[in-house]
Amino acid sequence: MAGKRPNGRRIKSHRSYDVAEAARVLGVAKGTVRRWLKGGLPCLNEQRPVLILGQDLKAFLDGRRKPKQTCRIDECFCLSCKAPRRPAFDEVEFRPLTATGGNLRALCEHCATVMHKRVSMDGLTALKAILTVTDVQAETRLSDGNSPCTNDHLRKELQTYA
Repeated sequence: MAGKRPNGRRIKSHRSYDVAEAARVLGVAKGTVRRWLKGGLPCLNEQRPVLILGQDLKAFLDGRRKPKQTCRIDECFCLSCKAPRRPAFDEVEFRPLTATGGNLRALCEHCATVMHKRVSMDGLTALKAILTVTDVQAETRLSDGNSPCTNDHLRKELQTYA
């Protein structure tokens, strides 16, 4: 479980936890919970063992979570920069997937990484007023072909030349 953040949804609001129980439920070390207590996690410390109210623990973990980043209509999320970025040169490619939407592809203006974003047709018309949008034809699939490929060369190879 290394590298994962503790999930506050595993905590029951109406229950109280001691340090060992909270650590076990969240999948972290007891020292981590003690560090949270020193860092401002409210507890009932008039008696031993120290008790942590479930609703206080949930609120503490929710307060530590980073806010969700949202992209504006003219931005895509760059995985290298880990932030919403505008496309380089204000240019994007649109590749339709369905009748109602498709994918955008653009380069990040800071690191030149390829960024992707799903957009609806309504969003595309708003985007065309802001950025230069190049429409790219969708690639044809093998199953969409009209006539199947016949392998005539296989019949010729089966002949023996003895």
